[in-house]
Amino acid sequence: MAIGMRWGNMLSLAHVYSGCDVGTWTPAHGGGYLATLDSAFEGARRVSGMVEERDIEAVLYYSEGTQKWLPNQLYEWLLTKGVDAPEESAASCRFWIENGRLCWNEKLAESPAQVNNFTTSDNAAAPILFYQALSASAAAASPPQGDDD
Repeated sequence: MAIGMRWGNMLSLAHVYSGCDVGTWTPAHGGGYLATLDSAFEGARRVSGMVEERDIEAVLYYSEGTQKWLPNQLYEWLLTKGVDAPEESAASCRFWIENGRLCWNEKLAESPAQVNNFTTSDNAAAPILFYQALSASAAAASPPQGDDD
């Protein structure tokens, strides 16, 4: 699962393990994906300077075979933040800002000249201002995964 968001002229991306379930979403001992997503949302809001929800755009991406429980949880979570996000299903995705709007595509760019400012955490052309791991298994978002052609 991926959540791409636009905060003014900044982007954020969250990957949530597709095996996330009730036990890891809100574990009995506290923490979990929900609490960490809330923290990351507030951190990204502070860094971006965006205060109002109406200034935030998002899209939810998930791959075929993902149980509907997780996309539903993420969609509802975004709604609690005032963000009504479209949902897309694809094996890979990329996000960028064009003319002040969030754009997305299910295909990775075919050449470096066509990346629409797409970067990974290893080759970021612009500074990464905020990073938060959602789980202990989090890793750098590089190299891009998905379509090879």
